Amino acid sequence: MKNILVPYDFTNFADAALKKAIEIAKKFDSKITLFNVIGSNTDTTGMSWSRAQEVHDEVEKQVTNDLNKIKESIKDTDISVEIRHNPSTIDGILSFADTDKIDLIVMGSHGRSGFKKLVLGSVASGVIAKANCSVFIAKSPK
Repeated sequence: MKNILVPYDFTNFADAALKKAIEIAKKFDSKITLFNVIGSNTDTTGMSWSRAQEVHDEVEKQVTNDLNKIKESIKDTDISVEIRHNPSTIDGILSFADTDKIDLIVMGSHGRSGFKKLVLGSVASGVIAKANCSVFIAKSPK
């Protein structure tokens, strides 16, 4: 269990997943990759292509800064942390997991869209159904 992927969307569910991933990484001397889907919540409808690209670049820069702050906050754990982005949710997560030989995906049970009444969020369900590696689902603390 050397490579752990944590899809991270800045929710309490993602925080719970990262906490669990850190716990696992300490035990197995694993590397963690924080993975964010850039632009999934950015509405560029009606924008010119160039303005939409500018908005995407601004969002990517902000997300990178925010993920670097999280990376910095856990540096005292001596766990190697890498940051990656992709414009696609389920397919992006699965493609990255296959390409980068991920052993375990640790993700929150729900993402930004919430729907707390559902047993499992749509992205988590899709990843579980199609992943070629083990998937650990973390629930947000009450």
